[in-house]
Amino acid sequence: MFGKLLGRSAKEDETTLATLSALGPYAELGPAELEMAANLVDRIPVKAGLLTSQLPKDRRVFLERGSLQLQTHTDYVLLIKAGTAQARYPIPLKPDVVSLYAAEPCVFLTVPLSVETGSTIGNHAPLVRPDLTAEEAEALEALRAYFRKQQCELPSLPDLAMKIGKAIDDADNANDDIARLIQLDPALTARVISVVNSAAFGGLSKISSIQQATARLGRNKVRSLVYSCLLKSIFKISSSVLKRHMEALWQHSAHVAALCYVLGRETPGIDPEQALLAGLVHDIGAVAIIGGVNQFSVLAKREEVLNYTIDSLRIEVGVLTLDQWRLQDEFEDVVKNAENWFRIGSAIPENPDVVVLAQLHALIGSPQQPELPHIDSVPAYAKLANGELSPHQSLSILEEAEADVREIRGLISGG
Repeated sequence: MFGKLLGRSAKEDETTLATLSALGPYAELGPAELEMAANLVDRIPVKAGLLTSQLPKDRRVFLERGSLQLQTHTDYVLLIKAGTAQARYPIPLKPDVVSLYAAEPCVFLTVPLSVETGSTIGNHAPLVRPDLTAEEAEALEALRAYFRKQQCELPSLPDLAMKIGKAIDDADNANDDIARLIQLDPALTARVISVVNSAAFGGLSKISSIQQATARLGRNKVRSLVYSCLLKSIFKISSSVLKRHMEALWQHSAHVAALCYVLGRETPGIDPEQALLAGLVHDIGAVAIIGGVNQFSVLAKREEVLNYTIDSLRIEVGVLTLDQWRLQDEFEDVVKNAENWFRIGSAIPENPDVVVLAQLHALIGSPQQPELPHIDSVPAYAKLANGELSPHQSLSILEEAEADVREIRGLISGG
């Protein structure tokens, strides 16, 4: 079924160079690197219909001609058309998607994974280590070693959240069983019902019970809401010195989470409730680190040392925390790439894309903004809202939904 188009003419070579330079991963390559990459390009033509043969796993695959339907594991069916902003990014392959269906005859352009991408693509901003005193350096290494111990203290989800999560994961439990478990906490029950009935969540008719909420939303969405409503309790610390940092972290996380929900609501393929939770946990490693610094107080005496401590450990510790919560599969990519502004990902939107764009919006007007990329220059921008964002549309979406963002922040904050 699949075949390569070999023996290109000079005109085809020029077309390949132009096509390659327009693709997200290769847009920053210099002329020599681009020409070398173009020599390794293959094209795969396919007929209309379900793609039953496997596309090459050792190559990035791009849709050059035609249109392609992708069914995701969340049961969304997304259409990617050649020539659109989304088609500048690699097509996800099985098992990352359920199926691929060529809506018309298509041509895929493929490039070996070994080909280097542009220098800025996929890189986090380099950390600048401040000059540390001997005592600070020793404390930092001790903190790093502490988190790498099997018995280190990490933030714990409230017991009820863990019980509800386990119950939802057990297929033998009916929706009524889940609802009864949530009802063990009357305050949580009231919060979840308030969220589902809120204008931001757009319920067509009011609900009066958790049973109705579970039936309307489904168990996984309810789990995301339950966790989101309970997470504020872990953003706590006794130290007066560190309390300000923890409160600022919560305010940022809640703001990003609300923005994630609104952006996710506008984007086919994204579960907005899960995007909300992704926003809340994107910096969960920082919660653990601030707690750990409480035992190594020398690291909190200078602002630049505390910030470096958090930034240098947040990903590693965040992944450890997610693993303890049994959320690693869902959110590890979010924690690893929340500030990876030029993460390539794939042609379909994912939670890390939502978090990246939400963070860039949340940081508008902050001291960090001059060092950040323009919102419309990052790959995530090309994928959200069905790949149809205009230079001002993403801001407009959030400006128009400002009341929703405020409402969601209040709901998950308990206010």
